[in-house]
Amino acid sequence: MRILGVSASLRNKRFSYKNKLVEDLRKINSLNELNIFVKDQIKVTFSDMEKLNKKELSFEEKYKELKKHKGDRGLSNSETALVYALWQASQEKNIETDYLSLSNIFDNEDTEKLNFFKKKFLECNALLVSGPVYFGDRGSLTQRMIEFLNSDRDCMKHAKKILYAGLAVGAKRNGGQETTLIFQTLDFLNLGCKVIGNGYDTTAQYGGTLVAGDIGKLVDDNYGIKTALSTGKNLGEVLNKINLTDNKIETIRKTHRCHIFILQDNKNQECTKIVESLVKNYKDKKISFKIFKVFKDQVHKCIACDICPISYGDRKQYRCIINNKDDFFKKNHEEIIDCDSFIFAAYSGTNFINIKTNYQQFIERTRYLRRDDYLIGDKLVTSLILSEVNSNRNLHIRILTSLMRHHNILTKPILVFKNANTYINLENIKKQFIDFCQTALKVKKDPKKINEYKPVGYEISLEKFLQKKKSNY
Repeated sequence: MRILGVSASLRNKRFSYKNKLVEDLRKINSLNELNIFVKDQIKVTFSDMEKLNKKELSFEEKYKELKKHKGDRGLSNSETALVYALWQASQEKNIETDYLSLSNIFDNEDTEKLNFFKKKFLECNALLVSGPVYFGDRGSLTQRMIEFLNSDRDCMKHAKKILYAGLAVGAKRNGGQETTLIFQTLDFLNLGCKVIGNGYDTTAQYGGTLVAGDIGKLVDDNYGIKTALSTGKNLGEVLNKINLTDNKIETIRKTHRCHIFILQDNKNQECTKIVESLVKNYKDKKISFKIFKVFKDQVHKCIACDICPISYGDRKQYRCIINNKDDFFKKNHEEIIDCDSFIFAAYSGTNFINIKTNYQQFIERTRYLRRDDYLIGDKLVTSLILSEVNSNRNLHIRILTSLMRHHNILTKPILVFKNANTYINLENIKKQFIDFCQTALKVKKDPKKINEYKPVGYEISLEKFLQKKKSNY
């Protein structure tokens, strides 16, 4: 399984077609060796700049001189982030890595360079994009790559077989890394890719988020580097769980269980009716469906306690502190977690007249499932939204970013648009639903594997976590 890592920085140092960077990484056997390699390459970058500073040249002349080197040494910040992620991914079984600099492809475009990029993309099973933040969004090189992929029929077809993850480098901790990754997530989902965030080591978020402004500063961001390592590891692990290029379907049990949670609907229950119709018309007996009408039930609000979950032991045991017998999670805990894939569905109206919802309470309460070692993680998931034209509530994005925090594999949101009393794109939605189901069957999950939730930012929870480890639970 091949991961293509691309660096999308205008400051890129590595752009040789010989791909010496991948060769360099193959020789590195430990994280300590990797740290030494990175620091040495940053020294090379600074050495080139220092030599130029001694010359009496204009800024433009210096810039041109820097661009003249062979592209086989030095590292920019985006390349540094990518190096950590690619190396960590390569430590997983059955994984090989590749590298491209977008500054070499999309800076001065020609047919030969674009064909080279296309060839590399069509050869890969996963795409790992590392780039800087510009005004809370991706840079122009990433944007140009996305435009190219969306304009080439071969690439668009192949994208459906691709797993994507991202790394974003900002000048400060809150420098737009998360917004950049969320926007890119939506772009690659719309392209047909499957999307993941970083791994369990740094808690599941949207990908690698690193801090660096000046060249070479990234090595000081220890936590950011951890998110890059975690993203690479997660990408390698998920690639070994899901083979999007293979039509062979492997199931853990005879029947794959897909749960659909309807969180919000109108008085006519239109979203529910669409869901029921999709399920009724799906003919593949390898999948069984369970529909939960959450919007009609009682969902008590999360109280954000510091001891979540409240006990250890049997994972089938309900372990939220809210113990009301009429509560949705209390009543349905075992069934909720006993699924292989799931969909969050909702009706999105222009206003809340005649809308019944438990959307936000439900999302909040899944906190206990996440903190209980990701009880609903490692599954293929999506959102299904029946949206009135001009509702603009972005529920599909909000749901998917929440699901990513549960460490799931995201796929393209299913959006039904309603204009007056007409559903505009229902036939296309039927096809999307079938595609989701068929892909869900390809995700292999080890039911015995437990992915440890590590509290970050919660001192009381962390103390409890350490006590748990000490007691060998």
